Amino acid sequence: MQRNLNVAIIQMPVSSDVRENLDYLESKLTNLFTDKRQPELVVGVEFGIAPAQPEPASGETMERLAAIASKHSIYFIPGTMKLEDGKGGFYNSAPVFNPRGELLGIYSKMVPWDTGLEKGTIPGTEYLVFEIPEKNTRIGVQICFDADFPEISRTQTLLGAEILIQLSMDPDSIPPRYNTVKAARAIENQVYYIYTNGVGDYENFHLRGHSMVINPEGDIVYEAGEVPTFPVLTLDLDMVKRCREMGNWHQVSILKALEQYPPGQPFAGREQESPLFKKYLKQKTR
Repeated sequence: MQRNLNVAIIQMPVSSDVRENLDYLESKLTNLFTDKRQPELVVGVEFGIAPAQPEPASGETMERLAAIASKHSIYFIPGTMKLEDGKGGFYNSAPVFNPRGELLGIYSKMVPWDTGLEKGTIPGTEYLVFEIPEKNTRIGVQICFDADFPEISRTQTLLGAEILIQLSMDPDSIPPRYNTVKAARAIENQVYYIYTNGVGDYENFHLRGHSMVINPEGDIVYEAGEVPTFPVLTLDLDMVKRCREMGNWHQVSILKALEQYPPGQPFAGREQESPLFKKYLKQKTR
């Protein structure tokens, strides 16, 4: 039986008011169910929940998000929020809910952008790859700058992810050629790559939108513009299986080659031992 997954993206403006963001999310999500393709997974944007004040992980905001997921019987990645660490600090975190409204996990950004909204953010230390058993698939979650580190995407892939989702808050000062990074993550891991981004003005910058879906062969199968939009897209998950078994373009079997590659790759997992970082460390200590 063919495995298809209907994914909805909520490309939205971001407000500093948490309730305004939640109302917007719930309103647009309700409208999504007028589409013939009923959404099974719904994805928001970075800081689309709570960008200003840190929230508790067991507070009213999380309860409302769980209720939204349960009401619509969806897998729900509503976006990211500042979550308290219980010690006075905070993470940039993305909660994930199942169709019963149960919290499947929380991913905290591993590589925060330590300026502006994220100043002082505590880096996360754990990967999040969750399962959609009805589709026999797994999905990895990452946040914005995480995508620039191929080790994160590769680790999530090796944990079984067939879809990688990047929640972002990118300004329009980032050039379009930056999209090549997303295409590279899709190709080198033979996954669907879903990138979401906010729109409109927030503080002193303008969000560029252009959320997109890239297939395992690097083709952009959907790209939004710079205004709020709420597409429902059907992903053929069997394409991932075909690419991994037969190779991208029936030629390049990247993950098969990785499996056959001799073990002990130089510095894999031991980057700090490399000549590059030893050189930087020496310069710092001068």
